Amino acid sequence: MTATVLKPHNKLPKYNTVTVLLVGAEGTGKHELAKGIISIDEPFSVQIRTATCLPLSTEDEESRPRIDFICFIVDLTNRESMRVVEKSVKHVDLRYFLGRSCFVALKVKCPEKRGVGLELVSEFCDHYGAPILYGALETDQEQITLAKQILNMAKVSAGLVNNISPLLIDSTRRPYDTQLL
Repeated sequence: MTATVLKPHNKLPKYNTVTVLLVGAEGTGKHELAKGIISIDEPFSVQIRTATCLPLSTEDEESRPRIDFICFIVDLTNRESMRVVEKSVKHVDLRYFLGRSCFVALKVKCPEKRGVGLELVSEFCDHYGAPILYGALETDQEQITLAKQILNMAKVSAGLVNNISPLLIDSTRRPYDTQLL
């Protein structure tokens, strides 16, 4: 039996802990990215969970921690990775798209090898209103840079940054139409 929707507030948060879920097809670099996130020295605990796709199984739901942040990974050279992300977002509560998730597009610097267009990924992210990070995992520096960006968003999502909420970050990210009615 599987859960249909992953919800952001169905469990209590753990004190001084952030839990990140990395979702992506096999071979997209989830484990390399997880190692990069874990290697960053922070004054709080970081838990990383990985999933090939959503929904998550209900077998270990009781022992699973609250997921503070979801990172969907698309390898632009792998069409299957985009299909996995498209299917997986359907099993996520829409509240995750209010500053509690992001999309990562990998291998952007390889236009000749792309199986997924940047425009498609960008439109998909705009549809869900979630930010997109462009990166690579080929070098340690690229891995750490991307990991730091994800961890900074996850800290806010988990409430570990004073006076800043995911909704505040999300609202400052989007332009507002100021037409008079």
